Amino acid sequence: MAPKARTTRRSTRHSPPSHFFKIILPSTIENMKLSIPPKFVIDFGDEISTIATLTVSCSGTWKVGLLKAEKNIWFCDGLEDFFEHHSISAGHLLVFRYEGHSNFHVIIFDKTATEIQYPSSKNIILEELEDMVELDDSNMSRHDMQPSGTCSKGRERALQAAKMSMPKSRSFMTVLQPYNIRFKYVYVPKGFANKHVAWNQFVNLQTCGEKQWRVRCYCHTSTSSAMRLGMGWAAFSRDNYLEEGDVCVFEIIKTSPAVLMRVSIFRAHDYAVS
Repeated sequence: MAPKARTTRRSTRHSPPSHFFKIILPSTIENMKLSIPPKFVIDFGDEISTIATLTVSCSGTWKVGLLKAEKNIWFCDGLEDFFEHHSISAGHLLVFRYEGHSNFHVIIFDKTATEIQYPSSKNIILEELEDMVELDDSNMSRHDMQPSGTCSKGRERALQAAKMSMPKSRSFMTVLQPYNIRFKYVYVPKGFANKHVAWNQFVNLQTCGEKQWRVRCYCHTSTSSAMRLGMGWAAFSRDNYLEEGDVCVFEIIKTSPAVLMRVSIFRAHDYAVS
């Protein structure tokens, strides 16, 4: 009788686990960087590029920059917009499913450990966010200096009034565009930022009252010197009822212990005369 053949179990090579989760800590919000777990980096780090695509059900697609240093990878540029749109704060939990080619599907849970009610869909593509234009050394960005089809008499008069009252030093102005309202950020001219604001620094904004708003100033990308006011700007804009065409003049009042800027608002509708 022939010997019984030994049964061998087929060797199946399983793919590495493609899920991980991150609990949002206060330091995550402060630094606006979210690390990817080391084990995941070991398994997939070589195939991940410098830009990741985050997809959220019913909420669209987001481009977020990735910072690589040695064996560490962080989500960084664009993360602030992603957090603000989904109202993510310390205590939230995010589950990531890697789908290859630097694409991640994200599920968001709030502090009750329940999946959030996602906001309306909107696709955020880097080219849509801005034209990738560097700011010059003047007191206005190129976006603000170019005429717009929505430009009204009220906006023109508000701009002239702002120019007449604008301080000659330590100040800049911006004419609010649709993206300032929709995407919740404002450019800071490069020359002004280089002189007065440090990278990834929080500044305080104040209007005519005593209330202050804490807003983060940061570089748009790791290779760009253009800076913008991001996290906290949405609250400032909402509380002060800012609209497209309004003109804001920013003036530094003090630099210690934190930068404080007075914001004078020239509302387009106040200057619109029939």
